[in-house]
This record gives sequence, structure tokens and C-alpha cells, in this order.
Amino acid sequence: MMDAVIHYQAELIAALDSQDADAILSASGSLSSALEQLRQQRHVPAQSELSHGLKQAEAARIRVKYLTAWNRQKIDRLAECRGLASSAVYVMPQKHT
Repeated sequence: MMDAVIHYQAELIAALDSQDADAILSASGSLSSALEQLRQQRHVPAQSELSHGLKQAEAARIRVKYLTAWNRQKIDRLAECRGLASSAVYVMPQKHT
């Protein structure tokens, strides 16, 4: 079953790299199902498989973080073009006396 998890992780990484929303959703769902089946097996995979799976999970996490930042920048730029303040700017709250 760990083979299936690793396979769906690779699909998710490829979908993230291609920025294909439908493929990301599909791969995420498949990965979720495979992880649930792995949990139900109550079998501990080999250390090498676990290590590989963790490395792929980290690779996917980095891609998600990158895409999140990229999208945030796009949203901020669009807001600036419309004359709105960027939501990423910290403003100290005013104290009312």
C-alpha cells in the first residue's frame, strides 16, 4: 500500500508543478484514500519507503508554499492596480481614547 501512497504523492507533485487545479484535486483525493487504506492496514512500511514518502511530502509542501506566495503576490498586485492597499501590509491598530 505504501507504493500507492508514493505513486499518488508523485502525481500530486506533478500536478502542483503543472499548476493544474483539476489534477491537484484528483491527486489529493487519491492520496487521501491511499493514506486511509495504509492506516487501516496497521502494517509498518519499510524504513526506505517511509523515508521516500517523507521526502515527497516535503517536496509537495514546498511547492504548495511557493504557489501560495505566488498567488498572494498576484492578488496584491491586482489590488494595487485597482488602487487598493495591499493586504500583506501590517498596520498598527489605533488605540481609541
